[in-house]
Amino acid sequence: MQTHSPDFDSAMRGAAIRGTGSGSDVLSRSAPFPNRSRPHVGHRNPNAGKRFLAALCVGSMLCALSACSMPRLAGRAEAERQMSPCEKALTTATASGALPQGTPQLQYYVTELTAPLAWIDVAGQCTDRFAEGALRNAQSKTVVSLLADKYGQAAPEVTPARLDGVTSLKIDTSALDDMALAEDRAGFALEVLAARGQTAGATLSLSDMHKAAAQQLVSLTDAARGSAGSASHADPRQKVYAIDNLLANPVAIADNASGQNVPTAAAIEMDCARAEIAAVTGTQSKPDTDTAMILAALAAKHAYTAMQLGYPSSDAALFR
Repeated sequence: MQTHSPDFDSAMRGAAIRGTGSGSDVLSRSAPFPNRSRPHVGHRNPNAGKRFLAALCVGSMLCALSACSMPRLAGRAEAERQMSPCEKALTTATASGALPQGTPQLQYYVTELTAPLAWIDVAGQCTDRFAEGALRNAQSKTVVSLLADKYGQAAPEVTPARLDGVTSLKIDTSALDDMALAEDRAGFALEVLAARGQTAGATLSLSDMHKAAAQQLVSLTDAARGSAGSASHADPRQKVYAIDNLLANPVAIADNASGQNVPTAAAIEMDCARAEIAAVTGTQSKPDTDTAMILAALAAKHAYTAMQLGYPSSDAALFR
């Protein structure tokens, strides 16, 4: 729609009311038949111009109202959308990574404190993110540990990797069997290396912890099969394992997963963690949220212990 200046509109309104001057000239020039004489319309009503102007204003206002709509507030729909539990967990877990460049390291440390537990939530709440959640829990704990040391704070505790207090798990019993086998194998290897006394981090207490977790997993399997009316199953633990490669490399060993040479005890712990992750992710029916979080925490504890013993915590080493 063409827009005129205020002066032009005022002039036109005055001309329309008076019927003389430049307004009359404009009207006469825009008449459809300029060569014809103007017909006689009789006595001119003095209020006709006012009524015309009023109608014109009302029409203009209606046009303006019909042409306008309520403006959309940018991001309003996105903000009002309810986040899923997975999205909430991911948002918390990755909050430190979203901080702008140049953020004070102390603020980064405080933000990172919430990441370890959030990654366990990711493992339980997000489909196909079990492995990422477990390994990034250990990775974020390592970051917190380094920053805590810098600021004189307590590092995350290496808590026992057991299933104390757990009475049932909703997952295929074959996965629990595979996890029990991984725990028992790690326990045996650490026991032998601890007896030799050449491997840093290989202790009898760490070996016993693995064997205790293996027993708990076997018991949980028996309980699950018993409640389902199934016959008892064969114990998956072999008790004795071939560890010639570990005995030949008691200090450091080539780690196929990371492609690096790593401390031997750290390799044992990370192998156990990866085997447990594979057992869970390899099941046809996925575990429920609580079960996934419990088992992710178990695997993550082994991974964190591995990093404390010298296993690399970089993405390249963990997610090749």
